[in-house]
Amino acid sequence: MKVLSMYLPQFHRVKENDEWWGEGFTDWVSAKNAEVLFEGHYQPHVPLDGYYYDLMDKKTMQWQAELMHKYGVDGMCMYHYWFKDGRQILEKPVEKLLEWSDINMPFCFCWANETWARSWSNLVASGGLSMANVWSDKFETSNAEGKNGILLEQKYGNREQWKQHFEYLLPFFKDSRYIRIDNKPLFMIYETSKITCLGDMLDYWRELALENDLDGIYIIGAGCSYSVYKYIDAAVKLQPKSSIGKMRVMDNWTKELEMFSYDSAWDTVLAEKPEDIKTYFGGFVGYDDTPRRGKNGCVIKGATPEKFKQYLRKLFAKNMAYGNDITFINAWNEWGEGMHLEPDEENKYEYLDAISEVKKEKITELPDIELSPAIVCAQEDELRKNQILRKKNEDYLRMADYWLSLKEQGRSLAQELIHKGIKSVLIYGCGIFFKHLSFDLLEGNIKIKGIIDQRGEKLSAEYEIFTPDDVFPDVDLIIIATPYYYEEMAEVLKAKGYSNYVSLENLIMEAL
Repeated sequence: MKVLSMYLPQFHRVKENDEWWGEGFTDWVSAKNAEVLFEGHYQPHVPLDGYYYDLMDKKTMQWQAELMHKYGVDGMCMYHYWFKDGRQILEKPVEKLLEWSDINMPFCFCWANETWARSWSNLVASGGLSMANVWSDKFETSNAEGKNGILLEQKYGNREQWKQHFEYLLPFFKDSRYIRIDNKPLFMIYETSKITCLGDMLDYWRELALENDLDGIYIIGAGCSYSVYKYIDAAVKLQPKSSIGKMRVMDNWTKELEMFSYDSAWDTVLAEKPEDIKTYFGGFVGYDDTPRRGKNGCVIKGATPEKFKQYLRKLFAKNMAYGNDITFINAWNEWGEGMHLEPDEENKYEYLDAISEVKKEKITELPDIELSPAIVCAQEDELRKNQILRKKNEDYLRMADYWLSLKEQGRSLAQELIHKGIKSVLIYGCGIFFKHLSFDLLEGNIKIKGIIDQRGEKLSAEYEIFTPDDVFPDVDLIIIATPYYYEEMAEVLKAKGYSNYVSLENLIMEAL
């Protein structure tokens, strides 16, 4: 069994971090400033011998390479950041590794294809950038006037941009240390289902690979849905992201400090089923992102090297049972998330020892894993959640289709409301259609007196925000802008004595 460890190239200074998070920011700043938030909370995590390294120092990667070989880590899966128009960040460490050909560090890439944004961004708050990466909201600088909070935008472009991206990757793919499956360079994509041009882009990349004397590219997708399976070679369950999602369903997740047990998390990991495609099952060391998130973070409590060893043994067996010879472990050096194989003052080399010892064992069969009632319940809840999500998506697509039809006729909702004598509105629900609706109304000089949303002050927007329990200002009309929750929102308004409300969908249909 090969072990590939996820690797974060954040530990060197770049001008963007200086600008966005403060002078000299790297993830070491998050780690050093971590606070104890409850009794028994293990923070801060201090590297063994205080080794707060710099990835631009060749000695650092030499040390990491020696360490991984000594303890049985077979390669690093390095996060790769490529944004709109070929913009990059944190690319220098792996470029130096390419230059330092004498360092024996097998590696591959995981394209972390998320927009980077600040937590106060209106788009993030409204759900319009639900997959945005808010790197370290605990260290954010103040909201700069006139900016929308997007730091680096993820757009995929066309064949010209795809070729530019491939040509950047090609020297790495051809390096003798680059990890291959079926003699093809392994390339992981973090949010595969978010790439609408995925099929065309990967087809083109595979053509370019053959033209450049490669046998192709082996694509492993994380964040997959059924629609992308035909374009990729395999899926991966990256942890603890996948298990946390299931436990949140079970625990009625809120955005305040949340805590889960290490045992429950690993039970969920081991109980996960494969996708309808070859699936690699990943594991994790520990997890605590409070160095980056503070009291809005998540902690998986109870991690120990001995428990990790026991669960890793079962994970190896599970992967073997499904015909896999690779296990992905999170992570080599996610110090800002309390998730690191690298030694610290508390546990020294014990997590690395666990990998070394399990790799030496003879594991021949998948252990029986008894699912607790709580996990069974969580899986059923996850199924219901997916059914709800499909219904919501259908509602949104239908309404978007109607709205586009209206615009194709050269008409707007504002025009229709003006004909009805509507001069002022409240918008109920700051969701995916809010931005487009507000733009439409303002073009027609219809006054938006505020937003009604249960998130209240947690929501960042340019309008006054009311919760459903507040007293609302007088307006001509309240527009319910979230189709799936229309009935619930209408009941709230009825209970408060309002009758002057309409759903956005009905408004569009009437206009048609």
